[in-house]
Amino acid sequence: MHYVTAQVSRVTHIRRVKVLRYRPDQGDLLVEAGVGWKPGVVGKATLPIDSASPPGRSIQTAAPVVIEDLPNDPEFRLSPLLRDHGIVSLMNVPVMIDSRTWGVLEVDAAEPHIFNEGDVTFLTTFANILGVALLRQDTERKAAEAVAQCAREKSFSEVVLREFQHRVKNNFQTIIAFLALQRRHADTSDSRNRFGNVMDRVHAIALAQDQLSFETGTGHVEIGDYLRALCANIDPRQETVVIEVHVEGGVQLPLDRAVPVGLIVNELVTNSLKYAFGDEGGTIRVAFTMDPEMSEGHLVVEDNGRGMGAPREGGLGLKLIRAFSGQLDGQVEHEPAEKGTRTCVRFPLPL
Repeated sequence: MHYVTAQVSRVTHIRRVKVLRYRPDQGDLLVEAGVGWKPGVVGKATLPIDSASPPGRSIQTAAPVVIEDLPNDPEFRLSPLLRDHGIVSLMNVPVMIDSRTWGVLEVDAAEPHIFNEGDVTFLTTFANILGVALLRQDTERKAAEAVAQCAREKSFSEVVLREFQHRVKNNFQTIIAFLALQRRHADTSDSRNRFGNVMDRVHAIALAQDQLSFETGTGHVEIGDYLRALCANIDPRQETVVIEVHVEGGVQLPLDRAVPVGLIVNELVTNSLKYAFGDEGGTIRVAFTMDPEMSEGHLVVEDNGRGMGAPREGGLGLKLIRAFSGQLDGQVEHEPAEKGTRTCVRFPLPL
């Protein structure tokens, strides 16, 4: 991977190049290799995978993303990593392994740069070469494991399930790509915001599908990993706002119950980000606990902002929260808080 980044830098004359690996269990992109970056970046720095993150958009859509003026592009967010390196223009392409998105290959220019179709083709070619090398390495590793431990061979039903999950993920990428295209052609900021909200909801479902793929044969999602990945990819829109997630370890929910939980969190956290804080910022806390005696799950989302007043009965966000809670056979309660807003959803856990 380091060799690939060095060669891309040499050919393009762009100093900074990096390879980012998608980590579904963490819900982020890790800088695996690169050239031109400050010490402490390669192997440690991470980037989010939400639609406002350039490499995140490439992961979600499985398509190249080209940005020629990142600081002034309203579609995307300038991450602290790129801001610290003075990045202005960038191009990234997905690295695919066996029809799934492994990560992203990205070039980052500190000077304004116009990328043409030839540049996209060149970087895509290198990404494909890298994907083939990674696939070969992965295949050799799996073959060695199979020889050493035949019990690890997947059954036919597991192979079918994983293939189905890959197809579902590809469908999510197609939907998000279509919504992103429609958002670019929207006439008003309100319309663009609406498309963005729908993209966030689709992404919340896709994240749950990613978490499920790591639970072989169980059909369950580790709710702590899911909510942490989900909240890590909700854009706080200001650096003074912190989103904290507290979940008891080892809590698992079936996919059809984990998805409504994630969608409720997405709506409540987004509402707090929109209405709860001024320039001074604050904290949003997401907590999930279990009550074994009552066999209930308790989901709490609260903030220490200025409060949002009584909920509007006709508000779309409230209707969605109630609808998702209904899917859980749960109950929504707006509880009193010393400062800010606190919402609790209680629902029965499956036996």
